[in-house]
Amino acid sequence: MLQGMATKLDALSRKLRGQARLMRRDPQAFATNLMQYTHPALFEERLVDIMNPVPMHVRLDPSLTGKRLNVLNPTLSEQGMTGGPNTILNLAVRIARRGIPVRFVTTVPGGKGASEAWLHAHAEALVGGEVPPIEIAPATNPEAPLAVGPDETFMATHWTTAQQLKPVLPQMRSQQFLYMLQEFEAGFYPWSSNHALALETYTMDFWPVVNERLLAEYFFEHRVGRFAEPGFRERVTTFEPAIERRVFHPPAGPEGDRPRRLLFYARPSNHRNLFGLGLEALRRASADPALAGWEILAIGGRGGVPTLPLSSGHSLVPTPWRGYLAYGDQLREADVLLAPMLSPHTGYPALEMAATGGIAVTNAFAGKSVAVLEELSPNIVATEATVEGLADGLVRAARRAQAGRGRSEALNLPADWGDTLDPAAERLVGILHRLGKG
Repeated sequence: MLQGMATKLDALSRKLRGQARLMRRDPQAFATNLMQYTHPALFEERLVDIMNPVPMHVRLDPSLTGKRLNVLNPTLSEQGMTGGPNTILNLAVRIARRGIPVRFVTTVPGGKGASEAWLHAHAEALVGGEVPPIEIAPATNPEAPLAVGPDETFMATHWTTAQQLKPVLPQMRSQQFLYMLQEFEAGFYPWSSNHALALETYTMDFWPVVNERLLAEYFFEHRVGRFAEPGFRERVTTFEPAIERRVFHPPAGPEGDRPRRLLFYARPSNHRNLFGLGLEALRRASADPALAGWEILAIGGRGGVPTLPLSSGHSLVPTPWRGYLAYGDQLREADVLLAPMLSPHTGYPALEMAATGGIAVTNAFAGKSVAVLEELSPNIVATEATVEGLADGLVRAARRAQAGRGRSEALNLPADWGDTLDPAAERLVGILHRLGKG
């Protein structure tokens, strides 16, 4: 009994010492922290881990006739247009080309960070060819709710946007919606309120648009929500990711005299990117002679990471996001990319690196086995999601790069988004016409 009390007192003493250090270092943070544990409203807010409880403000306007697809995004910014958001935009443009007007709707206050002129120019660079007008409108102001016609349809692109649709759908002629699934988003969280709310969205009355067959099969195999229902497969539109070779291709000529370079797709805020495992794997691998003299850079983080020590004099040095087209150059200027991804989706960075002729190191998960990944490209080194596995993969990749075998694109995926998204857009237009009839 006395030993148990001593253990509790020791833990309390450590906590109090930590708070004392915080008070000396940052009095404002200490006061805020104290308030969150003493003020009832702040205490409740701290306990409720709902990511986005903000309602979407929409009003039904019967005078608005005709069909329109409202693509819901929490935010829309120039800095945020990476693989997933770019795929949403790419598909939306192809739907708009088929005569369905498209409007991007931001659902988080302050989320409209991109202008329509910028979005149009970005879509032209991304998709190529003619881009129909695409409107951007917020649905975040209760004083000026977004006007929506009764025959319009929504496409959720994140579980929070599907949750925001719940009170809106009963106003519409059709209560069904499109749901673009590019991840198993409930897996972003531990078992929690967020996990439960994300799972709930898979039970709603939706038409799935799934990026990658591997992800679709994960939903079916695990009987997630409506994917457990007989016949639901007929609703699913699936497309494979394409890696645009006009952006992601090997260097046109000799690379010149540059140091060997390893990139780490470092996104600490996205837990599925396994920043901790990746960092520890880099610390182990950088002690190996195969990486002597290499530069090791962190890319992909919104806000970045600090310079972090590795082994044998190496450091992980952050480098800023350079934009979509310059990102292709960044991959071409590197030899190896570490891109962990603990999810059923392969993730874009490893595929993009393989298309540039560099070597990508990533991990297996569920149906995304080592064999499946390495069948996609000989430029992919796949391992299990362990520190030892990733570290060994990095050393093997570095040795292959130093062997001087040259860079060649080898990727068993479409080279043009038109090949994979045009059929999907064609099918979705048919679904949208059907939903418009109520």
